Amino acid sequence: MRAISTRSIILTTGMSTVVVEVDQDTFSAVGMAEMSEAESREFCQKTFSEDLDGCLIIANKSVWRQFPRTWNNRWLAGNCVLIGDALPTAHFSIGSGTRMALKSAIALDRAPARHPTTISAALPDYETFRRPIVGRLVAAANRSAAWYENFAHHMSLDPMDFPMSYLAWSGRMDREKLYAM
Repeated sequence: MRAISTRSIILTTGMSTVVVEVDQDTFSAVGMAEMSEAESREFCQKTFSEDLDGCLIIANKSVWRQFPRTWNNRWLAGNCVLIGDALPTAHFSIGSGTRMALKSAIALDRAPARHPTTISAALPDYETFRRPIVGRLVAAANRSAAWYENFAHHMSLDPMDFPMSYLAWSGRMDREKLYAM
């Protein structure tokens, strides 16, 4: 597995967040680990100047790092419950981290209604309900992260195979399904 280093940057026009991902070879060759926030902002500003079309990058106090993959086998300890990124992380490429955390919070809020007499029954019910859903999302996020971690390989594909590799990373799309659409 290749290490991917990322930094979130915010563009001024419309205030969009952009995630920059590089493989370990690029990270090392450019010296990203040694760059200050200002230096990395300037590096990205220069590297992506054509794409930015005059927009400025505003640093977001983020650091170059490998995306952390977290999965806790224990969701509960007494009357304490883990949710959000404290429980599992979902690679940002699938855009489900916040949704996953909010839906878990909603499920946690609703669990006592199903077990109104005891919190000790409500909390395991929350976990039983959410674990398979969260597991599927995290598995999808990990497949997506793996696709990005092998980006250099995908870039060497034929022009028609590259978009197909992107569409197929989830395992839910293949050529037959695509042609049937």
